Amino acid sequence: MKRILCMLLALLMLVSSMTLLFSCKKEEENDSKTEQGGQAVDDGSIFYERSLVSDGLPEKDYGGRKFRIVTHIKEEVEVKEEDRNQGKLLVDAKFARNQAVENRYNVELEVVYSATYLEVGDYVSKTVLSGSDEFDLLLGMSINTGGMVTKKLFLNWYDIEHIDFTKPWWADSTVNELTVDGKCPVAISDLNFTAITSTYCMLFNKDLAASYELGNIYQIVLDGKWTFDKLQEMVKDVYIDDGNDTRDENDFYGFYHDHGSCLNTYLWSFDNPICKKDAEGVPQIVVKTDKIDSIVSGLYDFLNNTQGVYYNTQYYNEKGISYKRFLERKSIFCTSGLSSPTGEGLRNFEDDYGILPYPKYDESQEKYMTMADGIHTVLAVPKTVKDTEFVGIITEALSAETWKTVTPTLYEIALKTRYLRDSESKEVLDLVIDGRTFDFGYVYGGSQGFTFMLQSMMADGKSNFSSYYDSRYKMARLHYKSVVKAFDKI
Repeated sequence: MKRILCMLLALLMLVSSMTLLFSCKKEEENDSKTEQGGQAVDDGSIFYERSLVSDGLPEKDYGGRKFRIVTHIKEEVEVKEEDRNQGKLLVDAKFARNQAVENRYNVELEVVYSATYLEVGDYVSKTVLSGSDEFDLLLGMSINTGGMVTKKLFLNWYDIEHIDFTKPWWADSTVNELTVDGKCPVAISDLNFTAITSTYCMLFNKDLAASYELGNIYQIVLDGKWTFDKLQEMVKDVYIDDGNDTRDENDFYGFYHDHGSCLNTYLWSFDNPICKKDAEGVPQIVVKTDKIDSIVSGLYDFLNNTQGVYYNTQYYNEKGISYKRFLERKSIFCTSGLSSPTGEGLRNFEDDYGILPYPKYDESQEKYMTMADGIHTVLAVPKTVKDTEFVGIITEALSAETWKTVTPTLYEIALKTRYLRDSESKEVLDLVIDGRTFDFGYVYGGSQGFTFMLQSMMADGKSNFSSYYDSRYKMARLHYKSVVKAFDKI
């Protein structure tokens, strides 16, 4: 018996030694995969693929220098130590991005001023016009910042060293739409994270859609047949009164539609932008097209004369009510933004739901298109900055690291894996994001251009485009000319 116990003990020691040896070997193998300059492990993921893309930036040591940021959305760039490791993927990804840039260049990222977008605009105007060097980078509200260009507060991004708009972390619209004659005071990169999360889309309740036998909506989208006519066809007769014999917000509808910029989105969804560049590269007003009358009157009828649609006109009193009603199973479809799937409401939603792009105008339209709500941030450099190379290097590094770590965390993990519940939604999500556009006429339109045309007309109960256009065209034309003229002075 004693001999058997000794043999068992020896066997256990041998197994333990082999296990330890195998474990050490695995650790060495793993170490060898990550030793080469801290490169990520080749696991075929989007994180690994993006890690291979060089930002082409020089190495610098800024000796703990502060990189000063002004923004109305503080959480886009700032993450506190105590907020990390709380199960919030995006927070942790932003923290990792900040650490990577701070450690690489020995800098400290600091939000030196944050308030409402209007207060931020006032702060920027006052400090820059006074000649005071108070900050290095503005992440400002897009429409408000675009409107400030005529004050000549910002530098030309093309004059900032180490900014490379050919890199994938810069929005194509920065070059194609927001640049005029080699001048670009306002730019958009992945650092403007809200330019993704505020992108407009539609949600639909898959269970309710199935009960109304609406067909395979995803396949309709993927076949390129998701049009405004198809949407109307699906929802026009879907209505159930709640029992009080009064058509009101408590009834069940095919579509619950909010007021606001979700209405303006139809201009781009229907490929009818406000401005386009002419042969000389100068933006011109092109909103008056052959189909614009049909767009305006069709949208008006859809919102006001369709039994299956409830149009919430109380935008300023209760913004986002369509999303609330959607969560209450009061509608099959609703307007939304890409931030919704990451919210608590849909995480706890018991029914199956899907994400959809805004519909096309008709099937001949090449692709699905959309816009981001004007609340999203854009990048601008105040003309008071003394060291443009410093600003260029850190901005480019932050944009690149966001593209490599934060964006795929939202896109691939948070949205596609953690929150969206089916593979088809993930495929359609690609169509939504690929369809984003940032129109010169929207970003720089302010209150004098055609930025808020559709929401204004619908709020006022108007469907006559020609009347609206004629009443505003001269003012809008002068405004856009003043913006282009301001570019010349940059």
